[in-house]
Amino acid sequence: MKKDNSVESEKQLTERLVKAVTMLSAERKKMLDELIKEWERLDYREDSRITCFLAVDYSTKDRMYQDFINNLSNGGVFIETSAPFHVGQSLSMTFSVPSLSKTFKFGGKIVRTEQDGIGVQFLKKLTPYQKELIHNAINRK
Repeated sequence: MKKDNSVESEKQLTERLVKAVTMLSAERKKMLDELIKEWERLDYREDSRITCFLAVDYSTKDRMYQDFINNLSNGGVFIETSAPFHVGQSLSMTFSVPSLSKTFKFGGKIVRTEQDGIGVQFLKKLTPYQKELIHNAINRK
């Protein structure tokens, strides 16, 4: 019975929200849209991010690129780029951490595009060992 009540409550809440949004001015709707995009950006991540600045070489099926990774997790990276990409596009990437003599090679899929770059999900997550190596090297002062 509780499940039915929670479903009904959720339905009523959704109806109230839809009604409230339809009454907003166009400017406020745009503001709300930007806020929702920011919430989605912050909430969807399963893995904590490591802030970094690492050179990355990457390629799609028809072109090679060189840019910088500004954060990474064991699930993916954010690459700063102004090149046009689309969600779902596959790529291969290679990067090194300057204080390590190890090169990391990963396949990935673009899961979001933004004005300043792309979010790429690794096809395989970093192992705990790889993540620790990178984290320790980046945070070394």
